[in-house]
Parts: sequence; C-alpha cells; structure tokens
Amino acid sequence: MVDLLDALDVATSEFRARLATIDAAQWGAPTPCDDWDVRYLVAHVVGGHQFASLVLDGSSASDAFGAVMASSVLGPDPLLDHDEMVARQRLGFRRPGSLSSMVDHPAGPISGADFLAMRVYDVTVHAWDLARATGGDERLDGELADAALAAAAALEDGLGFGIVPVGATSADDPALARLLDLSGRQL
Repeated sequence: MVDLLDALDVATSEFRARLATIDAAQWGAPTPCDDWDVRYLVAHVVGGHQFASLVLDGSSASDAFGAVMASSVLGPDPLLDHDEMVARQRLGFRRPGSLSSMVDHPAGPISGADFLAMRVYDVTVHAWDLARATGGDERLDGELADAALAAAAALEDGLGFGIVPVGATSADDPALARLLDLSGRQL
C-alpha cells in the first residue's frame, strides 16, 4: 500500500497529466459532476489545493474558503496555477506534525491525516472525471486507486458532501471500479 503523502503526489500528477492535454474547445465540456463543466472542475481542484494549503497553515475554514472564492483561481495558465497550488499544499501536508494536528474544515475540525485522505480521494476521482470529460485516458495508477479507496473507507464520518455510492460493484472488481462506484460514478 502506498503512503498517503505519496498517494497525493501521484493523484496530483495524474490530474496534471490530464489538465495538460485540455484544448480550448474542451473547457466548456460537461463532466461526470452534475452541472460542472471542465473549467469548473479544474477550478474546484486547484481551489481545493489552495484551500488545503491555507487551513494547513492555520486559517479557519471560513477564512480559507473566503480567500479561495475571492481569488481568480484559474488565470491565463491553469497548468501553472495548478502547479503552484500543488506545491503549497504539498508543503502544508509534509510539514512536521501536520498529520497529527487538527485543521478546520467545513465538516468541522478534523485531523490532518483525515484531511489528507479526503484530498487523495477528491483529486483521484477528479483526475478520472477530467479524463472522462475530455476523452482522455481514464486509467489511473493501480496503487493510487487502492490508496484512494482505502483512504475513503477509513474516514470515520464517511465522504459526506452528498456523495451516494452506485452500489454496482463487489470486492472482486478492480479498485478503480470500486472507487468510482463509491463516488457515484461508473466506468
């Protein structure tokens, strides 16, 4: 099993690889996320990296959310925006003590470790969403799918945010199929 800190690096790399292939005509394409186009999906992920870096630095969830919403998350170079926020998020999660510390989150105070699990899950699933929306490669690193599935299953309060599993997979199915099923999606 891959370490979750390493899994987040792999997840952000998987997302980045798909982001790098987007052409101008694809930004308005629909995604598997209801009412989200590709631009909104990318802004959600990049804004999530920014939010994570802020709360890991001690901001309240409210202040961090306000800062993300007040900023232009995506500028003229979304790939650069992604890379900058990934670097900031990575520093926050890899700071000594960050995983054992509590962070403020919209769902309430959670450990840095639980927040890391949420980020691994979110970025992994959205890497697949981005591939699906743009006709890209939907395959994800097998160890990443395993890690994201285990991370989601380990969250005490579940995934929240209205995510409803499809319920069409079994333990015999590949990890990616089970992860997508858990997140309300299907291969």
